[in-house]
Amino acid sequence: MSDSRWKNVKVNLIILLFFGVFTTLLTVVFIKLGTIILNSDGSFHFSRLEELYQDFRNGSMAFIASHTFNSTGVGTFLFYPSILLYPWVILRLIFSPVTAFYVWYGFMLFVTMCIAYYSMWLFDKDRIRAIFFGVLYSIFPYHIHLGVVHTVIGEFLAYTFIPLFFIGLYYCLIDNKKWYLLGMGWSLILYSHVISAYITLLCTVVISIIYIIINPNSIKRTVVNLSKNIILVILLTLFILVPFITDFINAGINSPNSETFDFLDTLQNIVGISLTNTTDSNKSIGILALFTVIVGWYFVKDSRTKEKVIYGLGIFFLLCTSTVVPWQLFNNTVVGKILGVIQFPYRLNTYAGLFLMVTFSLIISRFIHDITNKKARVLFNIGMMIFLIISYYGSLTGLFVKIHTSQGNILKNNTELTAFIPNDAVINKENYNNLFKYIILYGEMDYYPKEAFNKFWNNVSEEVNPKINSILSHKVIINGKGKVKTPKVAANYIEYNVKVNKKEKIDVPVLAYRRTKVMLNEKYVDYTVSSRGTVVVDGNKGSNKISVTYQPSKMFYISIAISAITWTGLFVGIIFSKKKKS
Repeated sequence: MSDSRWKNVKVNLIILLFFGVFTTLLTVVFIKLGTIILNSDGSFHFSRLEELYQDFRNGSMAFIASHTFNSTGVGTFLFYPSILLYPWVILRLIFSPVTAFYVWYGFMLFVTMCIAYYSMWLFDKDRIRAIFFGVLYSIFPYHIHLGVVHTVIGEFLAYTFIPLFFIGLYYCLIDNKKWYLLGMGWSLILYSHVISAYITLLCTVVISIIYIIINPNSIKRTVVNLSKNIILVILLTLFILVPFITDFINAGINSPNSETFDFLDTLQNIVGISLTNTTDSNKSIGILALFTVIVGWYFVKDSRTKEKVIYGLGIFFLLCTSTVVPWQLFNNTVVGKILGVIQFPYRLNTYAGLFLMVTFSLIISRFIHDITNKKARVLFNIGMMIFLIISYYGSLTGLFVKIHTSQGNILKNNTELTAFIPNDAVINKENYNNLFKYIILYGEMDYYPKEAFNKFWNNVSEEVNPKINSILSHKVIINGKGKVKTPKVAANYIEYNVKVNKKEKIDVPVLAYRRTKVMLNEKYVDYTVSSRGTVVVDGNKGSNKISVTYQPSKMFYISIAISAITWTGLFVGIIFSKKKKS
């Protein structure tokens, strides 16, 4: 290895060490507190993690929920990507549940910094700028909001890979080098959060069309690069796509509403919230981003075109998070069907943050490079990093206050099967398992069969939706009469023991999917689907042990092998191309 390459390796190792120390400082307080405040999607994702953990301990992948989600067999794990939660699962084997979460959160901050640093290095080859961008992008208020305030874990994970995706798109448009970064980034986003993957797909289409219109000579290169990435993404994500194809499409499964837009706010309110630099709100972009919006034009006006475009994209996405865009006019229209998957326009804060922090990192790097005194430059860098740590903890003041003032809201043991988790419930290592004895706040009924729904909106009371209530209450229905039974569960396995006086149709409260398998007294039997979307078998007189499992298609396992081989081949190809180049 040449001296210059060895020096470059040493510098990168030092930067990785710095990122490791920095993320430790960002998480050590949470680990010491040992408390989590549950709201928004938190209970959904902690339930997902618990199911993965329980099944992993038994050497199995999770397909349907048996230990969590009220043991209904809901197919959350078929249709909501979970692969990137396994590092958290492994930490769960080592640490207490709350500590494992915060260590995982710190680890993801570290990974986000590394990917953002690498992406900026490819973009500008300015190491100072790349380091600051890595930190700035990682502690952007919306990212922290997703991570520890509202624990929207899927979107939090996707946020990590957004810079890789956009640097890949950049290379696809300008030349043929590193075209594969787009496919890698998009695949990792799809591993994390399907809606984020859809938003980035829309960005790819729009930005590519605009670029081709401005640069007609680039059409061939752009089309070829994007086509190669489409093939790459299909191969890398095949094991995620297969369950959607085999079990979701035209299978009558309920999914979140995607034709209307909610939680809109005015630009004035967004600016006001951002001035407080809080992470409590999903509308806040923070004081540094607002500063960039105001003064960024001055720094990019004499810069390269790409810097102007990025600043413009930051402003554009910020405006899109507000009512400046008349989102509600698109409700239940063709445009609404295309864009409605976004659901909440504030999700575009991820992209506003990305582009505005790219511009802010330009501002900081220029200021640093203008400092001629080496000691002054070092002191300024140290001072900025200390300021960013203080700013980070300052933005979390509301959460820390809530942790200290909500101790009376400790999540208690629950015996009512249809009770929702209280908002802002407090969990720690002592009461963590109480979480799985409630109905989760959001997402419990996502991916239920449509038969289970009447007119229904986040309410499972007997008067409003007796079907869903009966499933969550573990009611076995025989001849129209319901009786509550306690299921026996294992990985992807739910068992009910039912005794009847004669041959009867027995409706067990386990959801039925295309590849659901049912055993009656240890023998596989055919079943029908009830009016509530659950499994119905022809029971025998006497005791009936009814076991419900899920059997993936052979194509699913083949797709895992294809994706693994593709990842391996991709990395081997990258390594050999670098060796050949050197």
